Amino acid sequence: MTLRLFLTLTFVLLALSVSASERTWIILNNDYKGGIFLNFHDQQPCLTRPLMEEWGVITPLLNRLAWDDRGCLTAQSAQEYHLQYWYRPDASLLTLLFPEPAINAQQNGVSTSRWDDGITALFMNYRLDVDNQRARYSWDTPGTDATLKLDNGLNVGPWRLRYSNVLWRERDGQHGSYSDSVALWRSITPLRSRLTFGDGNTSANLFDSFTFRGISLASDQAMFPDSWRPWTPWINGYARTEAEVTIHQNGQRVYRIHVPPGPFTIRDFYPPDTQGNLELTIQESDGTERTRLLPYSIMPNLVQHGRFSYELAAGRYKPYHGIESETDRFWQSTLSWGVAPGLTLFGGVQQGERYFSPVAGVGSNLGDWGALSADVSHARYTQARQTLSGSVWRLRYAKAFLSTQTSLNAQLQWYPDGSQYRTFEEKISRAGMLEYGFDDDTTRRAMQGKLEINQNIGEDSSVSLSWNWAKGRNGMGSRQSLDFSLDYDWRDLDVSLYGGYQRYPGMRGESTLGINISVPLSLGERTANVGYVSELASHGGDSHGVNVYGSALDDYSLRYDLTAKHEVHGNDALEASLGWQYNAGELNASLTRSGSQRDLHADVSGSVVLFDGGIALGQTLGDTSALVEVPKVAGVGFYNQFGSTTNGDGRMLVSYMTPWRVNRVTVDTFSQPEDRQFPVSEREAVPTDGAIIYLRFPAPTQSR
Repeated sequence: MTLRLFLTLTFVLLALSVSASERTWIILNNDYKGGIFLNFHDQQPCLTRPLMEEWGVITPLLNRLAWDDRGCLTAQSAQEYHLQYWYRPDASLLTLLFPEPAINAQQNGVSTSRWDDGITALFMNYRLDVDNQRARYSWDTPGTDATLKLDNGLNVGPWRLRYSNVLWRERDGQHGSYSDSVALWRSITPLRSRLTFGDGNTSANLFDSFTFRGISLASDQAMFPDSWRPWTPWINGYARTEAEVTIHQNGQRVYRIHVPPGPFTIRDFYPPDTQGNLELTIQESDGTERTRLLPYSIMPNLVQHGRFSYELAAGRYKPYHGIESETDRFWQSTLSWGVAPGLTLFGGVQQGERYFSPVAGVGSNLGDWGALSADVSHARYTQARQTLSGSVWRLRYAKAFLSTQTSLNAQLQWYPDGSQYRTFEEKISRAGMLEYGFDDDTTRRAMQGKLEINQNIGEDSSVSLSWNWAKGRNGMGSRQSLDFSLDYDWRDLDVSLYGGYQRYPGMRGESTLGINISVPLSLGERTANVGYVSELASHGGDSHGVNVYGSALDDYSLRYDLTAKHEVHGNDALEASLGWQYNAGELNASLTRSGSQRDLHADVSGSVVLFDGGIALGQTLGDTSALVEVPKVAGVGFYNQFGSTTNGDGRMLVSYMTPWRVNRVTVDTFSQPEDRQFPVSEREAVPTDGAIIYLRFPAPTQSR
């Protein structure tokens, strides 16, 4: 018995001496897989079958590989199937190189086991807008308008409940409230899709998007690997000081990060929408703000060879609040299928009350030549006791020139003679036109086209051009619009030039041309910016002025802007604004005076999160966010959130996280006392969509 115990202990100690579990960082085929605890035997990594399954190694190869008694991949088998790896003990870094056919790209760049649904939490985003206007004319009604918008949410595991409501009060004393939207949804990770009950928007990939109330199941492109996405931008820029970098799409803020001085690169941003330009804003700590459009080009219908992208939706059309409209029932389904490398077939059906529309098309990835797709849609509907029909042919082209930081998007639509094509939403919203014998432009369209070009010039300069054109039949005429902008930075001089031209049938064309120039002005330890603004309009709306803007307070969280303008018609205008970002939200106030008119505006916004550890206040939360905690340590800032530090409990909210990808939340150590050392200054998280991630940092220590 003693001998048996002795031998057992001997073998255990021997095993421990040759095997060790180490925290190891993994890179597989240039994709970062995160950090895991990995066993090593005889200084060789133990690659187990479950681990390789998680990394996306295809099943047929796994069945052919050989495993030793400990479940580790044998060296002979790795060599036979060209599975190479290199280990750097000094960096605890394991780099693996597997043949591309051996990897199933369904695993999207990080181990799926790292996907985190976050904590159970109840939260609310709020925004209160107050406007006071002094009467300009005797028939005007002076007074105050107020609107409070509440975006509420509940997270339980993978489920997300969202409810938005609005309370309002007008200057004449009328007041009320209404529900804006309510939805329950979750991500179905095995299907790489989202299931939604309630209010939502249909996809714009094949049919025009519209709001509805019902149920939908649709592929979520953000869950797919980067190699599947038509293009994922890497965003380069330069910050002169500590700066807040934000990205907007379709007018909505979708990304925000705090960066130190110097060049920066954003690699973890994934546009949430396949439609809409991306706008990058760099707001320096001295108040300087630079904005430029990002080259962004995507063909949403294209999918990888052998893969599918789909949408199923059914419910009722939901008009926006205050719009009287029918709420017709509908259902629609779409499918895109990668039938061959670089070739996608797609189609769909949309069925509504007295409305039917099929669509079919083909798309091709032309490699260095961009991407091209063509499709045809037909609609047949009954309106005003008439059965009408029509078709539209569409050609789309997209190309991103990464080497020159250029993007090009073009689209052309052709309506055959006699076509009375209408989308489902047009059929509903314009029903009264035919009912009362009126005609509208939807029945006389001939061709429509648009072209968008964005070009970066260096790190801080860009130029963009947008052209839209439409031609009608039977005397309808044509309309067109042209817009351009140039943002150029040279040393300390910032120049913004913009212009536009619009022309509508039966009307004279209108054009505008404007320029903004600003330079920094030293005020001791502070720097303000002085600028000149000018706008010329074709019909006498010219204006000229100067402005001064900058920031104040030690953390640069208070921003100010003062602008004085003179119009050629004799009106002088004065605009002044203040903005303050603080731990629990944001506060803005502005005053505008023009002639006898005076407008006051103020808004306050923020968020409240209730979780099992208590209550946290912060700035407005995005779709996916984080709660960080440095227990009982106040005043700790993070690069991921500008204008906020931990409260007395050591907690702080980070407004924006990127779902399905590795996010790094980093302590702003430069703003901390020199004798304060953080044992861990960075944490990683891979949140699912809509999650609130909890990240805990150990308390700092005092260095000697």
